[in-house]
Amino acid sequence: MNYAKKTLIYFIGHTTIGIIALQFAFISNLSEGYREGVISGIAGGFIFTGILGIIVSIKLIKNPKKAQEVEIAKNEERTQLIRMKTHASIHTLMIYIISIGTLVTLLLGFREISLTLAAILIIQMIMYLGFASYYAKKY
Repeated sequence: MNYAKKTLIYFIGHTTIGIIALQFAFISNLSEGYREGVISGIAGGFIFTGILGIIVSIKLIKNPKKAQEVEIAKNEERTQLIRMKTHASIHTLMIYIISIGTLVTLLLGFREISLTLAAILIIQMIMYLGFASYYAKKY
């Protein structure tokens, strides 16, 4: 039940961010294309996923047995191991994709994009090394 309440609060915050972005798009002096992008992309995405999350969280709160099953399944060792392996695989794959993207954009002459991708790649590697050394000392 505690998990369901936390997710409800999270999705309320998620919806609030979307509403704030929507108000910002209408109030601020933006170009028409940028305003449309903020409304359909940022505000629409946050509001849509937030409302869906609120609905699911409320259904979970109304069914305490299901909420308890979800919380137990979330904290189960097997689930945590699968989640950890999935995150590690996705991280490795994203490093390869960003590396290839950096090379391709550099070869195509998009200097700003390739520098941005290279900066993201460097930040990811620094964070990976930092967390790896932290967890190596902790465990």
